[in-house]
Amino acid sequence: MSFYDGGIRFECKKCGNCCNVQGYVFIFPQDLDRLVEKSGITLEELQCTYLSTVDGYTVFRDRGDGACIFWDPIVKGCKIYEARPTQCRTYPVWKTLLYKKAKWDEETQTCPGIGSGKLYTFEEIEELKNKL
Repeated sequence: MSFYDGGIRFECKKCGNCCNVQGYVFIFPQDLDRLVEKSGITLEELQCTYLSTVDGYTVFRDRGDGACIFWDPIVKGCKIYEARPTQCRTYPVWKTLLYKKAKWDEETQTCPGIGSGKLYTFEEIEELKNKL
């Protein structure tokens, strides 16, 4: 039995709170394909300008202040929202946030989208959280 058996509501408010924290955005092969297809950025440009490797994983570089390199502080939005990677697409339905209620409750303090919008069923949550 989990705290999300009855589902959870979430709608991205595009506040950027999850884009402006220390950590890594992990990039998977399908993410690269989508980024090239939808963002207009070439694979070469991605590799030279936007990507880095940490412990063998491909990740986005940050802007130097911990924020995602694609976060635009002027318009307060993601420059590649339609092409965003799996990690961003599945937030906040991550194993690291769902493994115990206290962790989820902590995340609700920083994300105004949790608790509003679409109701994700238990089955949808299980499918999403296993994409990473």
